[in-house]
Amino acid sequence: MSILWRLRALGKSGHRLLSTVEAGTAYENQAVATLNQLGASLERVGGASDHGIDFCGLWRLPSHREFYVVGQCKHYERKKIGPSILREWEGVMSRQELDTLGIVVATSGFTPSGIHAALSSAYPVALVTMASPLKRVEHEPPYAESAIRGFVWNRAAEPFLGRLVVAKKHYDVQMVDLDDPAAFTIQLFWDGKPLTMAPPCLDSTPSSLD
Repeated sequence: MSILWRLRALGKSGHRLLSTVEAGTAYENQAVATLNQLGASLERVGGASDHGIDFCGLWRLPSHREFYVVGQCKHYERKKIGPSILREWEGVMSRQELDTLGIVVATSGFTPSGIHAALSSAYPVALVTMASPLKRVEHEPPYAESAIRGFVWNRAAEPFLGRLVVAKKHYDVQMVDLDDPAAFTIQLFWDGKPLTMAPPCLDSTPSSLD
C-alpha cells in the first residue's frame, strides 16, 4: 500500500498520524504526481545523498521546448518558507546546468521576504504552494490541479514559464474569501488555453493497514 493511501486512511480513521518522514514522502509524491499531470516527467529522488533535491526530471509545455527541472518540497503544516530556505536553494541551483528550472513546493506558502528572495534571485526559480494530502476539501480528486494554491516565478524563469498565466478559481462565488487558500484553487493557462491535466498515474491498490 502506498504511503499516500496510508496517510488518507489513518487520517480519516483517527488512528496514529504518520511520522514526519512518512508525511514528507507522501507530500513529495503528491508534488511529483501533480506536476506530471501538467506535462512534466519527474521522479522523486529523496534519500540522504539527494543534495537538497527531492525530485527532478524534464518538463515540456505545449508548443515549447523541453527543459530540465529540479525541485524541493517543504511539508510544514503551519510555517511559511522564509528567505533562508530560498538562499539555501540558490546553493543547490548553483550546481545545476544553466538550462534548469528550480521549483520549491511548500504546504503553507512563503513569507513576503521569502518571495522577494526568490524573485530577486539570478537563478530560474518558481514557488508553488500546494495543499497537503490531509488538507484537501472533500470534493477535490486526488492529485488534482486543485492541490495548487499558488504559482509564481522570477524573471530568470521567464524563458521557461513566460507564456504561463495563473488565475484563481473559487469554489463558491457567492462567498469569496480572497485570503483563504481553502476557498480557491489555481487554474493554469498556456497561450490563453487551460493547461490540460493528464490522468493521474497512482498506486491505487490499497492493502491492509499495519
